[in-house]
Amino acid sequence: MARIVVTGGGVAGLSAAARLAKLRHEVVLVEAADVLGGRLRPHAVGDGTWHLTPPTFTMPGTVRDLFRKSGRPLERVLEITPVGPRRHVFDDRSVLDLPHAPRSAQHDALVAALGADDWSAWVDGWADVWDVVRRRTLDVLPDPDALDRGDRRALGGRRDLARQVRRGLRDRRLRALVLDPVRLGGEDPRWVPVAEAMWPYVERSFDRWIPAGGTEALADALAARLQERRVDVRTGVRALDVTGSAGAFEVATDHGPLGADVVVWCHGPVPDVPGGGLLPRIPAHRTLVRLGPDAPDLPREVLAHSDPPMQLWRDDDRLTIAHQNPEDPLVALVRVGIDLRPHVVERHDLSPAQLVSLGHWGWQWMGRGTRFDRPSRLREGLYVAGAHAHPGPTIELILSATAAIADDVGPAPR
Repeated sequence: MARIVVTGGGVAGLSAAARLAKLRHEVVLVEAADVLGGRLRPHAVGDGTWHLTPPTFTMPGTVRDLFRKSGRPLERVLEITPVGPRRHVFDDRSVLDLPHAPRSAQHDALVAALGADDWSAWVDGWADVWDVVRRRTLDVLPDPDALDRGDRRALGGRRDLARQVRRGLRDRRLRALVLDPVRLGGEDPRWVPVAEAMWPYVERSFDRWIPAGGTEALADALAARLQERRVDVRTGVRALDVTGSAGAFEVATDHGPLGADVVVWCHGPVPDVPGGGLLPRIPAHRTLVRLGPDAPDLPREVLAHSDPPMQLWRDDDRLTIAHQNPEDPLVALVRVGIDLRPHVVERHDLSPAQLVSLGHWGWQWMGRGTRFDRPSRLREGLYVAGAHAHPGPTIELILSATAAIADDVGPAPR
């Protein structure tokens, strides 16, 4: 049995601790806040709470796998359901309510809204890319040498996303479906590898899901799982640094040192470890509004394909707007036919700097090599997971990373 210290109580730390404890290791989890969950929990401000990222995920198998391999299966703990279509509004005020799945529903929606469907064939073409990414970089800890020449060719070589989208999709509205989420994520499509065009295929294959009660219900279920697995959870304890080597690590905290055989660092970059030339990804601004009872009935999620784009997600009467707009986003939304101004009863604005301080950041794509430059295992026994680590910041990617870490650590000897 190894003594494992997990730092950070967000989705990365919770999932890593649950998996490793089920493998019969002695696990200590430290979290600076007084409650577990991190970004799974909404941000409290004023008279309400708002999710600062959409409370949904694709690849539900990653969540099911986590619960199955740490105790009772997901179906006995938490209900998850498909979220329904995402609305796309364009600068010509055309509207597309696009289901995430299946292919036939997407085809019918595209023909009805745009008069044609060049999208389905485009999405079909990314199946092989997804297969390589899944097998070679998500299900295992990343290793550049694991990609042979055929794999690299399948992933698109040195081509970038912006150029490939321009070549493959003639309708500018369809190009926006691929590129605008990338821009809102703080990325330059000219530096994003072409393989990232696979995500519409992934969504269409697995749909998009939300837990009953939101992602805070997922946080509660994972916190309960740690209790069942007898993880030593210490809230109000901030990890500061880690020194030593496998079998003899020391994690410095503001409550004294912790010895460990293995460390899984899940709350930001490890201090004094160079970033390897990576650049931080700057999040979009967030505008948080509460709407009155006569507000327009918007779907759960809306993408406004304006210049620059905006993304909206709703939870009852609370709406979050992600934007990189120099003007008031409520004014900018009017140009795409959404006027919420008369219905706002509460408003709060968060800058990128404030979001970074709350943990909403990661590393920018800087070409195809970034897939392996993002940290995952810094040295034997020292692992990194979370929004700042390989393979990326979303729930499903973080869960893939912690599954690979648990497989690499392996079970304790009986």
